[in-house]
Amino acid sequence: MATLKSVAKEAGVGITTVSRFLNNDSTLMIADKTKVRISNAVTKLNYIPNASARALKAGKTSTFGLIIPDFNNPVYSQIITGIEEVLYDRGYHLLVASTREGSSKKSYLNLVTEGRVDGLLIASTFLEDNEIEKLELLNVPYVLINRLSEKAKNYVVADDEQAAKKAVNFLIENGHKDIVHLSGKLDTDTGYRRLSGYKNALIENTLPINERLIVETAFTEESGYKKMKEIIQDNNSTFTAVFAANIRVAFGAMVAIRDSGLEIPKEVSMVGFHDIQLSSITYPPLTTVKISLDEMGRKAANMLLQLINKEEGLNKIMILESELIIRKSVRSIIDKKGNTKCVHI
Repeated sequence: MATLKSVAKEAGVGITTVSRFLNNDSTLMIADKTKVRISNAVTKLNYIPNASARALKAGKTSTFGLIIPDFNNPVYSQIITGIEEVLYDRGYHLLVASTREGSSKKSYLNLVTEGRVDGLLIASTFLEDNEIEKLELLNVPYVLINRLSEKAKNYVVADDEQAAKKAVNFLIENGHKDIVHLSGKLDTDTGYRRLSGYKNALIENTLPINERLIVETAFTEESGYKKMKEIIQDNNSTFTAVFAANIRVAFGAMVAIRDSGLEIPKEVSMVGFHDIQLSSITYPPLTTVKISLDEMGRKAANMLLQLINKEEGLNKIMILESELIIRKSVRSIIDKKGNTKCVHI
């Protein structure tokens, strides 16, 4: 079996350099050609970290790692529920770790290289293609959840673009033409795909895209509140509805709207993305695009188990559909004659 030492010798670098590279050490400064030499050496020698190799061979850990960006996001609690339903029935445990939203620290590969888990479920917001390449390089079983990467071969995601279109089309059907989009982080694939859905809905309904109404936020209530306040205070922005591409952002925006003396849905209609239990008890109850998050967790856990067991005929790509949960946060502004009422903010 190849060792770290033999990989280092083959690549012509030190053992520490190989270890830091495989563990995605962000402070490691080496040339791209050196990275290629290390990668080629790992592939040629079929290197698997010793602790991980022993664990996978003996099946000793019976543990999966789940990587999420933020413990405060209620979306992940539903995903975890679905994962646990599958794993506990199969005698597996779940180790959950957070990369912290927006952090450059990528230490989760240590879970594998130190032999603490048999495979990884990854829902990290800020996912880089080179991280996926390293997982492939180390033959680590993994499944992305609610995330995409051009390099990924195994993932369970929502059809975010179609889900966003569904939300915006519903607002348009109710007469809304000037729709604010609180997008979330646009350097994430989820934020980008939901923005694409928002824009495509407008285009397909022959409505103009007003870039002033597209506002990037963090995935937090605080950011939703702050950005919504700024939009309301901008005298050059007129709108009748808001589509928030994240449930936490939607909650923050709703508070900002009320704090500004406006009423939902009388003066501003609101749709959020993801349907969690709190969505039905907000004031007013929030209309949302629902993705079955527990089902997403179940499918991802089953896929990872199948990958580890090397089952044939495995579907490695799963895309979940959405449904619109209509509550009381959207008001029709079309009168009996079919004309749009003037209620612009």
